[in-house]
Amino acid sequence: MKTILFADDNKNIREYCRRELEYEGYRVLLAGDGTEVLAAMRDERPDLVILDVCMPRMNGLETLEAIRSICPGIPIVFFTSFDDECARDRRGCLATACVEKCADLTELKRVIVKAMHSQANRKTYRVGLPPGADCGPHRPAHQPVNL
Repeated sequence: MKTILFADDNKNIREYCRRELEYEGYRVLLAGDGTEVLAAMRDERPDLVILDVCMPRMNGLETLEAIRSICPGIPIVFFTSFDDECARDRRGCLATACVEKCADLTELKRVIVKAMHSQANRKTYRVGLPPGADCGPHRPAHQPVNL
């Protein structure tokens, strides 16, 4: 069974998405912010991480950067109402995909399947994020994060 780590500061959204993703056959771990994501990753190695951009203590972009420094190949999907922020911030290009947050999870579910399939076949999969100069091999190196 594939494991998804889902982070959002809204408890109702977390629970709704957990139920929907478990119905699809995934094991779902929940976190309320980026610090909880990193704490959960001490004990678990999920197959995919889903992040909101706006979260307290450690936002989604900061969390994305920290995850990439410790697990460079894991698919990370933004599920957010702030998709413009992903496109403007250089760290956004480190994500696998960006899906606009809405109650219909069809697009999110489709992206999850594609991202996991691409990772298993060692292919690059990106959706919802514009290509940018900082996304190539010349992006800045990241400092390791101790979990």
